[in-house]
Amino acid sequence: MQAGRRRHLVALANAPQTSGDSDGFYSPCTPATAFAAIEPVQPGSADGTRIQGHYVLLPYQADVTIDTRILWGTRELFVKAVQNVENRNRELRCYCEEAI
Repeated sequence: MQAGRRRHLVALANAPQTSGDSDGFYSPCTPATAFAAIEPVQPGSADGTRIQGHYVLLPYQADVTIDTRILWGTRELFVKAVQNVENRNRELRCYCEEAI
């Protein structure tokens, strides 16, 4: 996936911390939006569930973690793995899942 293909504007938000005063709403990351490249996982890797996997490439943001939700239009992608590409703090490669 090439960085020049980041054509999807997505919203980034983190799940609330588990505590007694948690309101249950996602908190926007800083910055709250980014341009990302999104590719579905190859069809042969499906495991029979109603989950679709996606690879998402976006600019580096320290607060993107496995607790992050990516909104792509009306679709919700939940980050399951994050890789800081070449440990250079320039871009992130995320594996995300979307319930279908």
